Amino acid sequence: MVLDLEPLGDRAFLARFPTEDAARAWAATVRNRAFQGVDDVVLAYRSTAVFTDPERCDLDSLERALRTLEPRIHDAEAGARHVVPVLYDGPDLAHVASTLSLSRDEVIDRHAGRDYHVFAVGFLPAFPYAGYLPRELSGLARRAEPRLEVAAGSVAIAGRQTGIYPSKSPGGWHLLGRTPLRIADPEAGRFPIRAGDAIRFQPIDRHEYEARLHERL
Repeated sequence: MVLDLEPLGDRAFLARFPTEDAARAWAATVRNRAFQGVDDVVLAYRSTAVFTDPERCDLDSLERALRTLEPRIHDAEAGARHVVPVLYDGPDLAHVASTLSLSRDEVIDRHAGRDYHVFAVGFLPAFPYAGYLPRELSGLARRAEPRLEVAAGSVAIAGRQTGIYPSKSPGGWHLLGRTPLRIADPEAGRFPIRAGDAIRFQPIDRHEYEARLHERL
């Protein structure tokens, strides 16, 4: 049963859960039930937002149904798994290694050595908030002075999470490297990384980086 459900504006509900897995399962169950008037179901960390069209549903009835809806784990199909090549030459790699008492190669091995669950997408369209980092890489606060410009494709870490800047923007995370891939194409409406997906980073050399520059994920 939903841990907590509350209105989100006048046409949506926000459900909160004790774990990310419970939120993901409940979101999948809502999608599979295909409630009339539900326009979108958006998963983020331990919460799920349900957006509606009030002209096509009775909000009170829908709220009662959502409150009693049990998440079914088998509804939560595995998301897509994205392998993202990375040239680990970031401007913060040496600083991160020194701060965490690791070598550069140890930082790379630990960052690239696991699958990361995508908890949410934002603050830029297609920026994946993924985690969790291994213990050895966790706990770095954001940079005291954010950069005014971070290059598109930059792969970064902060706190317990890792992410990819899909476009040039300001940013305060620690930059470990760059992917040559375009992880989104806003003009074409193409955003392949979604909450619930998995990301694994694959170290590459400069030759492969240049050969794959501007490929699409």
